[in-house]
Amino acid sequence: MDDALQDLLRYAAKRDVKLEGIAPRRLPGRGYGMVATCDIREGQTVLTVPTRALRTLATVPKAISRKLVHDVSVHGILAAHLVLEDADDDAAWDAVLPTRDDLEAGMPLLWSPKLRELLPTPARTALQRQQSKLTADWEHVKAAFAETTDARGATDDEAARGPRRPWGLTKSNYVRAWLLVNSRTFYYTTPRSEAALPSHDDRIAMQPVADLFNHTAEGGCKVSYTAQGFSFVADRAYKQGDEVLISYGAHANDALLVEYGFVLDNNRWDEVSLDAVLLPKLSSSPGGLMRDDLEAAGFWGSYMIDAATPSGCYRTQVALRRLLCGTTVTAKRAAWQRFVEGGGDDDDDEASSDALRKLLLECLDGMAELANSSLAKLERLGKANVGTGMQRSLLALRWRQIEAMVAQAAQSLRESQGADSALGATAGGGSKTS
Repeated sequence: MDDALQDLLRYAAKRDVKLEGIAPRRLPGRGYGMVATCDIREGQTVLTVPTRALRTLATVPKAISRKLVHDVSVHGILAAHLVLEDADDDAAWDAVLPTRDDLEAGMPLLWSPKLRELLPTPARTALQRQQSKLTADWEHVKAAFAETTDARGATDDEAARGPRRPWGLTKSNYVRAWLLVNSRTFYYTTPRSEAALPSHDDRIAMQPVADLFNHTAEGGCKVSYTAQGFSFVADRAYKQGDEVLISYGAHANDALLVEYGFVLDNNRWDEVSLDAVLLPKLSSSPGGLMRDDLEAAGFWGSYMIDAATPSGCYRTQVALRRLLCGTTVTAKRAAWQRFVEGGGDDDDDEASSDALRKLLLECLDGMAELANSSLAKLERLGKANVGTGMQRSLLALRWRQIEAMVAQAAQSLRESQGADSALGATAGGGSKTS
């Protein structure tokens, strides 16, 4: 165990943070994580973090919070605390927080605009929301506290890369702090905070040691909290040396990429958006009729497929059916509206099913082409030294995942088409001999 982790555990012990059967370790190529130091039984409490060890709105010095509480999110206030507080009490905790270099490798917010333009649609949309929140917080914090040079006389970039405090209020420092809060907080609420913080997003806390758990899409330790603090309970038996994980939530890889800076190889919650190919088709209708219909029904955008639903989610089916209706046949449009309202299939004959399947396959082919072209653009950006190798590799991995999911969905549709054809042939043969 390295010195930084030893210091962190001493710091945590003073605050009654208790680890049982686990310890933080540096994992090759993956930063820090939690590892079982002995065999752990299912249901065993492996970590407790008392309330007094947390960083919350209540622990932010009043000199900081009072200037911000009416204009800045709790997320933004906690980030301001990180860059403005000059106490050394939390230095051991800060020392294991990711550096600016660590964040740049995975966080699209810190990437070149040319790389950000190649993000898949859901990731790009999530990034735009993230940028808007950060900009609003930064503008208020900057107005409340004069922007400074780093307290150690370091350059802006040097200050952002090091763990020591105070960092000094520069935009680079604040962005780093904001991303740390974004990726390392836990949901936390009390009766008092529920009354004072109406926004669900504001009910957050940072936890020492617990913020070193890595994410899994399958199970993970159960996390609970009371007024006394947080408890982490093993979801299964672990052998000594196993990594012990928690779940950050049911997130697709696009969300994980933007919010946390990584993607999973096997993610049961992963999905692919067809918006990039479906929205242009829907938008091209005369007078914007299809868009108007879908917006009025609450079904504009977010057209997804995943491993369990290769034919698309309900929103996707609604959009595909609206596209097939066209803009001239009133009866078909009325049938589509009945489908949207839950009044049954708009047209359940074989020809309609084949048309839907064909249209969806066209969309999947379009997504395959988009993935292929995005990978080619990434290769060209690499030759031009745009971004870092790690950034480009991560984005390329995401597009290859999309390519594979689209191919699997197309295969499933074609196999189902073949099965339907075989079933039809069998049924037809029976009627001929009867």
